[in-house]
Amino acid sequence: MKHFKNIQKINEFYNLDIKHPLIDIQKYEDAKNINLIKNEPVIFDFYKISFVNNFNGFIQIGKTKFEGENGILHFIKPGQVYTCNSTNPWKGFQILIHPDIFKKHFNHKDISTYDFFSYEVNETLLLVKSEEKLVSNIMEMAWNEFHDKKDNFSIPIILSYISTLLNLTERFYARQFETRKKFNSQLSNNFFDLLKEYYSYNSEIEIQQPSVQFFANKLHVTPNYLSDTVRHNSGKSALTVIHNFIIEEAKKQLLNSSQTVTEISDRLGFEYPNYFSRLFKRKTNLSPTEFRKSVKSI
Repeated sequence: MKHFKNIQKINEFYNLDIKHPLIDIQKYEDAKNINLIKNEPVIFDFYKISFVNNFNGFIQIGKTKFEGENGILHFIKPGQVYTCNSTNPWKGFQILIHPDIFKKHFNHKDISTYDFFSYEVNETLLLVKSEEKLVSNIMEMAWNEFHDKKDNFSIPIILSYISTLLNLTERFYARQFETRKKFNSQLSNNFFDLLKEYYSYNSEIEIQQPSVQFFANKLHVTPNYLSDTVRHNSGKSALTVIHNFIIEEAKKQLLNSSQTVTEISDRLGFEYPNYFSRLFKRKTNLSPTEFRKSVKSI
């Protein structure tokens, strides 16, 4: 497995000129090294945005794999294991961005705030023709600016192009979520079913407060992708849905049992009763004890 700790190292591997230590934009067809990385996982310590055409193979990020041909836009964040293999020499653009660049150009939205970098290939973005053309044009303009830098305005201009691309990507994903509504609705339904099943209390497994990561692992997707899918279908994040469900379960137990707040907290999987009480009050404006008294006094 190859590990590229900085942009300079990967440029040296491909025999590409190094123009800036924290950002790089290249066309795949310009790579002079015929030994393109194939079938070999790599790790980057920086972000990568890749738009590929003439592609016939697979992309793998983490443990998930995607097979496709053209118009693929995908995103890699630092530390992800990435493999790209095609039977054709593919074309398109690659943008590499080290997060340190935003320390100097802080007026641009930090790249780490975009959730889709954590989707892996559970939801690789497949572009329609008009979107392909738009992405290609933006990357071409960024590439031209990068390779024909004239002054100190170039990097801010390039970052503006990248910000536009990332904001458009959020729009493209919203379109893709909508067109795949049936699939995403099923994923949301499976999440709700797992949540109900988890609190059915029929299992001998000791209950712990579940996380989005727990359900994402069960459904073989990433936490960000699950949360965004659930939000698209219900208007609420996956974590909010989990918390709301727990509070409704707590209300039932407070009203229908003589258990103490601590016992109910433990039964719902909270390690610390105080955390349960704070969450309950944040959601209902009452402490568990106050809620029990207010309802029983009616």
